[in-house]
Amino acid sequence: MATVEERPSPAPIGILLQERDQPITSTGVHKGPHVWANELSKHGLTEVTPSTVPLTSLPIFQPRELKTREEAFEVSYKRAQILNKHYGLTIDDIVNLTPKFFDMHRDDIIIRDIGSHALLSIQHNLVAGTLAPFAKESPQVQELLDQVLAFKVSAGFMLTEIGHGLDAKNLETEVRLQSDGNFILHTPRPDASKFVPPSMPVAGLPRIAVVMAKLMVEGEDFGLRPVIVALGDGKQMSPYAITSFDNVALPRAAVLGSLERPASMRDNFFHQISRIAPGTLAMSMIMIPALKIVTYITGKYSLRRTVGVANKERIPIICFRTQQMPILHALAQLAVMAPFANKCIEWFKDTSFKPQVREGFAVILKAVFIQMAQRSIPEMVERCGAQGLFQHNQICDADNMIRACAISEGDALVVSIRLAVELCLGKYEMPAAKTDCLLAKYQAGLAEEAWDIVSSIPAEHHSQEFNRLFIPRCRPIVQGIGHRMMYETALEAGVDPDLLALYEAGAVKENLDWYTEKGILTRSQFRAMENKALDALEPRLDELLDQLNMEPYVTAPITKKSLFDEFVEGLPKFTGSAEFPLF
Repeated sequence: MATVEERPSPAPIGILLQERDQPITSTGVHKGPHVWANELSKHGLTEVTPSTVPLTSLPIFQPRELKTREEAFEVSYKRAQILNKHYGLTIDDIVNLTPKFFDMHRDDIIIRDIGSHALLSIQHNLVAGTLAPFAKESPQVQELLDQVLAFKVSAGFMLTEIGHGLDAKNLETEVRLQSDGNFILHTPRPDASKFVPPSMPVAGLPRIAVVMAKLMVEGEDFGLRPVIVALGDGKQMSPYAITSFDNVALPRAAVLGSLERPASMRDNFFHQISRIAPGTLAMSMIMIPALKIVTYITGKYSLRRTVGVANKERIPIICFRTQQMPILHALAQLAVMAPFANKCIEWFKDTSFKPQVREGFAVILKAVFIQMAQRSIPEMVERCGAQGLFQHNQICDADNMIRACAISEGDALVVSIRLAVELCLGKYEMPAAKTDCLLAKYQAGLAEEAWDIVSSIPAEHHSQEFNRLFIPRCRPIVQGIGHRMMYETALEAGVDPDLLALYEAGAVKENLDWYTEKGILTRSQFRAMENKALDALEPRLDELLDQLNMEPYVTAPITKKSLFDEFVEGLPKFTGSAEFPLF
């Protein structure tokens, strides 16, 4: 292992990042292997358009069979560059969380390439958002920030380690202050290696990272600091996904922020990772396009697919109530998700709320969005049969995206536990219910039960009894708050009453045992409630699917006969005259 003395003098950050073979044009597009970013101008899309629909016609966004994983990565980076230019996010968009920032995180084009969206979100929210507060005081950081915004470099955010995920506050990577004022970045053991995002060479893009590390001053831990590291020139760099640092020399400008010991290590930790909170809100919104596309594909497939005897009258499978239910419930959920997302953005940016309350809105949205998507999407996958499992039908990609979202920018379960615990301990309050609807009754009932449990436990909140009796109830508590808020927001927004009625029925259905136990609803009363809402919407199903405006983003062959015929025609054909004796 190299010692500090054996390392060369650190180069300034700007020089490190400019040592690349591929020159950069004034438009921020790399020459040579990065010509795909010019696709916009080739197709007459020289201005940023309000919709990404025109991008779906570009060759780079068409479905393709890729031979290797490396080819798939390269395509994702090329798409990310095009989307980056299309949106043209500025530092104002990122710092002030403008509508454009959130629109990027719920654009329907996400479903065309989940990977490219992840790259953009990390690049802008986590990396640019972390660098921004330091750019005014440092020309070097400002220069780097400009390169990140223009996607001249691919930027990663390295917080979690192999041995520290949910307990990231205990991370072990160190950045040590040297006597000459510079630093050494070091990974003390294999379990302290940074785990995700990937850092392999792709598309010739230079790669940097904001690495979260403990600042060590004369052997004393001074808390977390963001550290800027140049990982490579796009041709040679660290291994994929697992990155360690062996006494890497860094200049003073690479370590962002004060070198003073913070008054509170806990407060410092949350301050340094403050971009996680808007990321929780923004990344959760990708569940809207994910649920939209699965609903649209399943619905259109169900209208087209028929059953019955050949050459006789056949009926579409959508005629069966079991086929209608998951699709209509998903349409009802989508109807309330959009206004709730807008309201949560408004609340999150409202500084009259305490910071914990603002973060609470993001957690609540994530909890209920994931609950609905994780329930609805698998049901619709089943309703598509074997067709739902093929990647070319886009459904399994959306399903995978939901799973990734559940653990991105704060594990949904863990952040729900934290919120519920702090609410029950009275540290702050979320806005009270405005109505006495069924969902408000459920929320109030859970709150009463939770308070009874907390009051009955004499030990402090970290006790085993608290863990055993209260912690498992935390996620339902947060979901209960969220469903009530969603219903009230949709009511105020004037959502279609039939869709709102079915959404309410679906939320009640999740916890029907509580309503029957309390004598609020019998099972037969609930079935009548749900069927009434389903009956009102069933004749409008095709119309409601069209109102999702998803057709330009859908490539799934099962949605149309013409698409399916074209898909079959393009499949490899195997012919021959081989014979094999069966008997």
